[in-house]
Amino acid sequence: MKNSSKPTSSKVQSSRKTPAPRTKRPASPAHDPTSEEALLALDPIYATGPDMPVSVAERELTSLSRLAQAQDARLSKIGITADKVALLARFARRLGALEKVWQKARGAVKLTSAQRRLRDEAEALDAKLVAGGRWGCRNDAAAQAELSRIAEGSGLADIIQDLRDLVDFWDDHEGALGVTDITRKDLDRAKALADALEGAAANEASDASAAHALELRNRCFWAADELAKEIREGGRYAFRDQPKIAARFVSRHRTTLNRRSRRKAKAAESLAAPEV
Repeated sequence: MKNSSKPTSSKVQSSRKTPAPRTKRPASPAHDPTSEEALLALDPIYATGPDMPVSVAERELTSLSRLAQAQDARLSKIGITADKVALLARFARRLGALEKVWQKARGAVKLTSAQRRLRDEAEALDAKLVAGGRWGCRNDAAAQAELSRIAEGSGLADIIQDLRDLVDFWDDHEGALGVTDITRKDLDRAKALADALEGAAANEASDASAAHALELRNRCFWAADELAKEIREGGRYAFRDQPKIAARFVSRHRTTLNRRSRRKAKAAESLAAPEV
């Protein structure tokens, strides 16, 4: 009996093979607004210095993210999603990390031992002049607002400007010197230190690593501040029927400064008003 089966050609065999499964392309990574790439892509205006101490900003951002998370039920109804709140918390952590990088890079800037001693002395004198103002002018809201403005910022250039501003401050509030341990010798030394540190400040500004770290820190601050502003406004709108909760959606630091500025303006108006 003949075998009726016929050999299958290689062409037929290949056509019956199971097609190989297609390999999936890896999903593109999600855009992270806190990344270095995203921060550097922002408008140059984001590179300007913060308007409050970074440590204060970090605490306020963290506190706001926790508040918003606790009030998620109402906030989500007006477009303040859980993702936005989580992003704010990431911005707070990122800002803290970038501040540490900046401080480390700043500390690594090559300064002579003499310049480092002058910088340390300037920082200590800066703190002394501010602390004296906090006490001596404790009942002067306008003076306190001015001290808060002076104390903002970081870096050697800021310290130099602080010293010069504080000398001007004490010239305007000389009457309060008597209740502090600040002397005219301190103010003269502040002027001398500001002049002596100009060269060191130029080194810091020209150092590539320090400049890059500072720019990233500043960009992160304003990007975080922009998101925080949206969440604060949303919170005040969502809880407009609950003033106590709505009041928590504010920046305490800026509220204090604004209140002092308004008092200063009213005081100036009253002094300028003609007597009747």
